[in-house]
Amino acid sequence: MNNFLRQHKRICPEQIAQQQIEWLRDYSSRNYSYSLQDLLQCEHHDLVINESPVNNWMRKSHIHLKPIIEGRNGFWQICVFRDTKHNYFDFTISVSASGGYRFHPEAIKRDITSKYGSMIYETWRSMILDDLPSLVRLVECIRERITFVAPSISCSESSARLCRRAGIPVSNNVAFLFPSGYA
Repeated sequence: MNNFLRQHKRICPEQIAQQQIEWLRDYSSRNYSYSLQDLLQCEHHDLVINESPVNNWMRKSHIHLKPIIEGRNGFWQICVFRDTKHNYFDFTISVSASGGYRFHPEAIKRDITSKYGSMIYETWRSMILDDLPSLVRLVECIRERITFVAPSISCSESSARLCRRAGIPVSNNVAFLFPSGYA
């Protein structure tokens, strides 16, 4: 992990902090239309892993991210990408929220709380965290299928804690998804 951080000078603490600020601003400004039923009765998926998935939902700003593997289990989704612009792998953990998958915990909290209040947010959060074993299993399955290390800047401290709870190490706000052969 330290070797990766030394080799990739563009991933310095200042740039990571700036990226986290930009993500929070961007994802907090998006509008999502969903009902309380959509939120609290989201679909719980059986374990599915897709290698070389076709991705039709990518924003133009993310076109340089080529999906390598995508998996779902329970309320969780992991996508591993090849970043062709910066020439390395990346991954994202997303959770079922507001009728789709979202990845920024603070933006999700702001959105749910503003629409339905803090009690509903805590109900949703409890439901999601009760399904943490599904994320742990999904991480294990993804690790079994990759042969490379996929680093990813965590979008917040909450995101970093989730990664650690799912068995993904985090160093200097960068999470590292290792192949299963790594100890």
